[in-house]
Amino acid sequence: MNTPSPKKKKNFTFSQGYKEGIQRRKHARIPVEIKSTFTYMDAYNKYTDTCLITSLSTGGVGFETNGVLLKGDVITIIFPMEGFIIKEDAMITRTHGKEIGCKFIDPKKDNVKKIQEFIYKKIFQ
Repeated sequence: MNTPSPKKKKNFTFSQGYKEGIQRRKHARIPVEIKSTFTYMDAYNKYTDTCLITSLSTGGVGFETNGVLLKGDVITIIFPMEGFIIKEDAMITRTHGKEIGCKFIDPKKDNVKKIQEFIYKKIFQ
């Protein structure tokens, strides 16, 4: 008699980041692997670089890149999502080596809805 194996839980994060007992995360975050590009400007030039988005939420993304970014830099990140192209301005909120975290700046409602639907599908299907 075969016993069915338990279903493997999907890895995702609902509101982590408690500091001093206070929850600061406002958006569910899921792990992903999405090849992406981003653009940024210095005082003289506009640059484009590649990255791999490793976490996604309606509030921002985490990604890995060889590009040099600093906390407070503003970028435009562009990535595909289920037949759509998401393009949002974002501010770098944390850096740790090649790992970068950023928060969307005034995200478009349509893009937030597409990201919410994508996260919902990944969590509950």
